[in-house]
Amino acid sequence: MSRLFLSWFLIIACLQVQGQEQGQSSSSIPGAVAQFRKSVVFIELKCDKGRQTLDVRATGFFVQYPDTRIPAGSFSYLVTNRHAAMCWDDGRVPMKVASVSVKFNLRDGSSRVEALSQHGNASWFLPADESVDLAVLPLLLDPKLVDYLTCPLSYFVTKEGLRSGNVSAGARILFSGFFYQFPGKNRIQPIVRQGILAMIPDEQLVNTTDRPGDVYLGDVHIFGGNSGSPVLIDVNSNRDNFMGFPSYRFLGVISGLFYEDQNFNLKAATTFKGTMHANSGIALIVPADALESLLDDPRVQGQRDADVKRILGR
Repeated sequence: MSRLFLSWFLIIACLQVQGQEQGQSSSSIPGAVAQFRKSVVFIELKCDKGRQTLDVRATGFFVQYPDTRIPAGSFSYLVTNRHAAMCWDDGRVPMKVASVSVKFNLRDGSSRVEALSQHGNASWFLPADESVDLAVLPLLLDPKLVDYLTCPLSYFVTKEGLRSGNVSAGARILFSGFFYQFPGKNRIQPIVRQGILAMIPDEQLVNTTDRPGDVYLGDVHIFGGNSGSPVLIDVNSNRDNFMGFPSYRFLGVISGLFYEDQNFNLKAATTFKGTMHANSGIALIVPADALESLLDDPRVQGQRDADVKRILGR
């Protein structure tokens, strides 16, 4: 096992160190950007389609799931889209994954590519609801070597949280993700873009899974490689007493976009392959509620239960 991927017996001390670093971040724009850029990694897959091998890239990021049964107090998960993790082709059919790896920055100023699986796909957890474009993988990188942070569950803002906080369409959003045209030579260079929350639909829309599902719509320009990017929202944007002090929280995950065809019809499409039609500027965002539900899934909880037993030696 690589030094960069830790056994559960090393996780306890490392998460405590990482937790101290997380406590130093703020909810200001610079603090939010710094934290979420550091949560971003680049996912690289080699996928076979017939006799052709395709190099596919997408964005991933890390979240913390609280669990007081272990001294560290939480588990760490890599998050991306279902369509990226399963390496869908243009027809939304999973291709055969030959290998999958992640690229991230090191504290010495360089970057590194590490294999999650060299023969086949990684052991992703997918939502039982196939309309939800998410995938998670239990994973912890060594914070003494890797320059990264995780997003705690306490930063999630749910639909109920938006309503109770009087946050509506027009609120500022930003995301950080893989820039296909300039991935970086010495270090990964996550791009940051901003826009507004365009719509909180009260009914399901046909999304990147080609099924009706719950999504937000963002007026923010996304393109190849942005699939799986974390999205923040300024929960102070719509408040009457707003005094210029933004407070960013985690809104959801970039899934795809609406593009315009030759007849000016809007159609949902993924972004991870870097090819697209006329971009409408409207992004599809999987709500934080869906990610929280996946992390609460009995299958994911079952693995945590097993890991707790190993950590505690029971």
